Amino acid sequence: MNPDDLDRVLAGEGDIVPSSGFVSSVMDAVTAEVTAPALSFPWKQAWPLAVGLAAALAWLIAARLGWQANASGPDLYAWFEMLVPMATGWVVAALVMSLIVTALSLAPIAYRKLFAQP
Repeated sequence: MNPDDLDRVLAGEGDIVPSSGFVSSVMDAVTAEVTAPALSFPWKQAWPLAVGLAAALAWLIAARLGWQANASGPDLYAWFEMLVPMATGWVVAALVMSLIVTALSLAPIAYRKLFAQP
């Protein structure tokens, strides 16, 4: 179907007119939405974020003032330096596998776009 055929078909149709009560029902729904009370802030879900931010701020202030805890613990930096050479191969393998899976999943779409019949 070419654009001229489509224009001819659409030109032969009458105007679309809404039913008798449509406009008033839409306006009633809009008025009901406007007069409804506003949603309250979800404090129950937000308090963990506020506590975490307060703890991070306290930690930053303590670190800035030079206060250090005298707790002994594992040397995380040394552990990370030991772990990086071992994990690099796994990370590269995971990235390569992700690229392969993505390429294989997108291949049919690319094939259809390249060889689509107009």
